Amino acid sequence: MAVLSKNGVETDENAVVEEKITLESGKSWSPKHYELLHERIERLIDEKQQFFSLEFFPPRFVNGVPNFLERVERLSEGGSVFVDMTWHMGSDPANVDKVTSSSSIAASMLDYCGVDTMLHMTCVQYNKADTLKHLEQAKAMGLRSILALRGDLPPGTELEDTHQFRALDMIRWIREEYGNYFSIGCAGYPLGHPQAPSYKADLMYLKAKCDAGANFVITQLFFEAETFEKFVRDCREIGITQPIIPGIMPIMGYESIKRIAKLSQLEIPQHILDDLEPIKHDDDAVQKYGTERCIEMCRRLLDNGTAPSIHLYTMNREGSIREILKSLGLWKLEGDRVFPWKNRSQHPIRCLESVRPIYWSFRPRSYITRTRDWDQFPNGRWGNSSSPAFGDVSSYYLSNLTTVRNADDRLAMFGANIESFEDVKRVFINYITQAPNADGVKVTVLPWTEAETGVQPETSLISEQLVWCNENGILTVNSQPSVNGAPSTDPLVGWGKPGGYCYQKAYLECFMTAELSDKLIQIIEREFPVRVNYHAINKDSTFDKTNSEETTPIAVTWGVFPGSEIAQPTVVDPLSFRAWRDEAYQMWMAQWGDFYPKESKSYGVIKAVHDEFRLVTLVDNDFQKPSVLFDVLQKALDELKK
Repeated sequence: MAVLSKNGVETDENAVVEEKITLESGKSWSPKHYELLHERIERLIDEKQQFFSLEFFPPRFVNGVPNFLERVERLSEGGSVFVDMTWHMGSDPANVDKVTSSSSIAASMLDYCGVDTMLHMTCVQYNKADTLKHLEQAKAMGLRSILALRGDLPPGTELEDTHQFRALDMIRWIREEYGNYFSIGCAGYPLGHPQAPSYKADLMYLKAKCDAGANFVITQLFFEAETFEKFVRDCREIGITQPIIPGIMPIMGYESIKRIAKLSQLEIPQHILDDLEPIKHDDDAVQKYGTERCIEMCRRLLDNGTAPSIHLYTMNREGSIREILKSLGLWKLEGDRVFPWKNRSQHPIRCLESVRPIYWSFRPRSYITRTRDWDQFPNGRWGNSSSPAFGDVSSYYLSNLTTVRNADDRLAMFGANIESFEDVKRVFINYITQAPNADGVKVTVLPWTEAETGVQPETSLISEQLVWCNENGILTVNSQPSVNGAPSTDPLVGWGKPGGYCYQKAYLECFMTAELSDKLIQIIEREFPVRVNYHAINKDSTFDKTNSEETTPIAVTWGVFPGSEIAQPTVVDPLSFRAWRDEAYQMWMAQWGDFYPKESKSYGVIKAVHDEFRLVTLVDNDFQKPSVLFDVLQKALDELKK
């Protein structure tokens, strides 16, 4: 049934994939529809594709949130089909006003990491009205997958002291109230739930949950492959047909695994304890043992077909998880680019998005923040940014938490002492060239970028010109070369499905002095009034000048593909540029200047650039000819010297 979402977008509640494109990598991509998680799982099983998923718990402190999200994003880039977030009672899990609550973190994982996110939800401590409120809140946040759990009892609490609702009740409520809107997972216990009357009784309870509407099963952790194999056989014998995914917890520490086993009321096999005994005080040796044992067990379950995938309890760790996935051959390198920017193909709403302003090319999370409640979004076409719902990034916590490395790390790249503007220029040059600075440190990030991976591959096409700009005091923060019909498979500038061609106009965004921008504007208006579009603005908009239409976006990237409309994924627009200005200037101080004492010379140099320089964008509309942007800048510099 077609319904209108809260954003006014007509969508299918079941949201099955109707348009599917196969890229050269063999991956499928649907540009317009969201595939429910359980349908994606079933499709992968039918296609005999092995996959993985990851579980996390919320960070305890606010300052840990950016690092956590970076970790989730890095791990999910290996091809995780979904991630999930535990319902951690200590986080005040349903409180969306609390940054570290389970609900807030789950929403951030979905929005900012771009991977399908399942939220654990418990019901033993709540009544039906509370649970339905939690579900409605999850729906409002864009979450489409729930792991329905009874939940653990608080210490000292007996079951009769609670509302006594169980996971089966929640599953029934979800189906009664929301139909097929949510994918529902449920928990399975390979050795039986410790509070169940018997193993057989627990199996029958699991079947009841599946019959009530659970779409798949994720198991409690276990230590032996045989345990899971027997569990799957027993489930199939009583008629459970849903996918059963093994929950795997690698041994990462001696004391931690003993504590987790105790909390889970599981007994660690004696032979594992015997193996660990001689190395229990050597953390590295324990982790190596746990990683190797996990790989061995997972490989057996995947190879013999008992498990279609693995679900790793990460304990918010990264190193061993990545090693396990790569050893199993489940870690997939990033495939074809669907758009020039990173798309959110597994986001129920964002999967509809096909156009973005170019200013946020290197700050995708910031862009998501600004447009999360934008009523023009996501109609599949980039709309009018004059919408009153176009958000102020300063109103959301992530705007102040984008520094994922501490001040010492940044100062090692930017310089512990900034003596003059020459030192500022050198930081930009070192970023473009990726040459180590005087202290032997590479500049892998600037205040206007989120990913700490250095410059984009296509920058190599114009790196010499960008270095020249910065040597001459034109501080570049965003750019792209002109492209005239490059194959969509081009490793530097290609995107979209195979057999197409990509185009883009040369674009440059930079900070420069007011005097240089005045001279630049004179030359453009005198010699290139049609070919070059400009927009120059200062920190408080007391200067704001453009030769573009005030409300009309300019397409700067587009593609032509077989059997498709022309795609126009990246635009320049005066209205969104003014929204971007606030953030662009804020980054000078929040991500650089504020690392120094306010009375220091270093702070003064950065503050002077922030206060006196203008932010300028330039678009060369003739993509068929070599770009004139750098020639125009050279002419402006020459005339300024006269």
